[in-house]
Amino acid sequence: MTTTVDPFRYHVNTSLQLDQNQWDTLYALMDTFIGTLDDSDIQRLADKYSNGTTGVDREAVIAFAKLKSTDLNSQAMVQHFLNRAVVPEKHRDIQIILSVLSTRPGTFALTGHYLAFRELSPKEREMAINKWRLSIIPQLRQLYKSFYGICINPIFANKENHVLHAAMDYSAKDIVRSATDYQPPNSFPRLPMLTESELLAFGAWDCIVIGSGGGGGVTAAELAKNGKSVLVIEKGTYYHESEMSPAEGDAFGNLYEGGGFFGSAEGNVSVLAGSTFGGGTTVNWSASLKLQHYVREEWARQGLSHFMSPKFSNDLERVFQRIGASVNGVEHNGSNQLFVNGCKNLGYHVADLHQNTGGQSHKCGYCYAGCKDGIKHGTMNTWLRDAQDHGARFIDRTKVLRALIENGKAVGVEAIIYHNNEQRLVKLYANTVVCAAGSLQTPGVLQRSGLKNKHIGRHLRLHPCAVTYGFFDQIVDTFEGSIMTSVSNVVENLDGEGYGCKLEVPSTPAGSYASSLPWRGMAHHKEMMLRYRHCSPILALSRDKDTNSAVRYDQHGNLAIDYNISTHDRQSILGGILRSVDILVAAGAREVHTCQNAMEPFIFESHEEIRVDNPRYVEWKNGVTKLGVPSFGIGIFAAHQMGTARMGISPNVSATKPNGETWEVKNLFVSDTSIFPTATGVNPMVTVEALALHIADCIIKNDSTPAKL
Repeated sequence: MTTTVDPFRYHVNTSLQLDQNQWDTLYALMDTFIGTLDDSDIQRLADKYSNGTTGVDREAVIAFAKLKSTDLNSQAMVQHFLNRAVVPEKHRDIQIILSVLSTRPGTFALTGHYLAFRELSPKEREMAINKWRLSIIPQLRQLYKSFYGICINPIFANKENHVLHAAMDYSAKDIVRSATDYQPPNSFPRLPMLTESELLAFGAWDCIVIGSGGGGGVTAAELAKNGKSVLVIEKGTYYHESEMSPAEGDAFGNLYEGGGFFGSAEGNVSVLAGSTFGGGTTVNWSASLKLQHYVREEWARQGLSHFMSPKFSNDLERVFQRIGASVNGVEHNGSNQLFVNGCKNLGYHVADLHQNTGGQSHKCGYCYAGCKDGIKHGTMNTWLRDAQDHGARFIDRTKVLRALIENGKAVGVEAIIYHNNEQRLVKLYANTVVCAAGSLQTPGVLQRSGLKNKHIGRHLRLHPCAVTYGFFDQIVDTFEGSIMTSVSNVVENLDGEGYGCKLEVPSTPAGSYASSLPWRGMAHHKEMMLRYRHCSPILALSRDKDTNSAVRYDQHGNLAIDYNISTHDRQSILGGILRSVDILVAAGAREVHTCQNAMEPFIFESHEEIRVDNPRYVEWKNGVTKLGVPSFGIGIFAAHQMGTARMGISPNVSATKPNGETWEVKNLFVSDTSIFPTATGVNPMVTVEALALHIADCIIKNDSTPAKL
């Protein structure tokens, strides 16, 4: 499977053009972040890491130590990253800073050296970047953070960069499942996608559902079961399991919004969102968690009594049954077992995490790349097949621009079909339109449809996450086995009001690992890459409460996210970090990293017992607390999006009614995570599917049109 570039998941009209001086400066940055080491460091790393506990060939370590970024013909990789991951409105900022660094006065102002940045020695460039990393000035920390991501992530995520991955003893793809003759445990027939001509041969529909994820898939299934004629429109591409690629770069390029992680407008948060047939359920790490009682109670206090009803409880259980959510078949990989051990050693809550695998063992480690095994029960192989069985039709690579509205009522949609490398604008008609395009895209559809409610596009919730790493004397191989099989609630109620963090084990393939650990120099960075097999990460997933946030779009429809993390939410993240490092230490980690840029890792000496009450360690943790979560001072990412068309009891406080219908337009419903009143604090898949059952019921009751048999 090759990477598909299409106008619906990637920025349009936005190629970031650099002149030769700007590229020369960027090359110098690239060759600093991944740079050639001096002879003494080359020999030190070769002696320490070759044929030892990592088992890496000495020549592979030496080749890696000598390598610089531009040896890999990395310009194309970096150019692609710039085009897809940088918000278009920030392109000019990148051009300006590279131009400034291409001059002597500009470099002097930013580094203290009166030479153009490319003229500095490697050590001088290294020192300059570290000054940015440690600066008290947020803008300089942002400079470090931006160029670190640009210069590191696309290089390590590329499966063709064998020298990097050989030194890490990492294959960069699933060897077994990449074989051309691989036979998956479960096999499903292809879902038929309509062609343009087939679509236009149909007349009006009872219902058009925009989006095929957790909300759209369930809604489509329920309406089709009720006898409605249903069309599901997906802007991403449908990939059958046999076409999915278990390789980091391919998976992100094909299955995600923007082709992978992309930055918020101000640069504080990196966002990851599924954009393919099945939406987020196709790339979810199999985590299946029900909405907890205190969140249900919070939503009910806002007047949304449905969330305390037996019906909602039954719908949650119905979802669990349909997706096969179970702890049967859960097998902890190295990192999850260490996480469980650490929690138990401290007396912390820890539990096996339900997976939507029907009780089957699922140890591929590539859930973020879809499921070639056909084991994960996303909507593509559950609800959408139910919908197909009852006559629903599907079309992919088609973006809905707006709902068509007549006399205050939705009557269809206007969409662009992108098939055979050609675009065609069409109008499709229906009695009911359900927008399930997700929290990043649903507001755009509603706003382009003419809706003016002030809450549309606001109140974005992301579950901002931070990762801590422990390094163990033994090999862990965090990239093997099931990704996320355990969870701890020890810090979920940090503020006494139901806000804090869930602690889990994340997926950290090479590109994510390389760009999440702070870069402290060329030799240090390469040494950390050589230690990849010994690392074990913990994810602190915070339940954001009061961050001022929004989604918006430029004249081309390009998405931008405004998200400035509040003081309260920073404290939640910090609380998760502090518990995470304790868990890693209690599990036996020799060394722990918080990923705060200015915080050095803590290392237990060989003669010290590894324990959480070690006085040096306690003092170090006090430093972690004092440093906190400064802007651009720590890597924050988010993979859940909620709340941008939230439901409520009045248009003064919400964008949609308790039944999912918009306040302004009849028969225009929203059925995705954007209608969540607040953040869930858990993976939103189960909640949105249960809520979609409710909305589908409301549509059926609302629709006076006789069902088609």
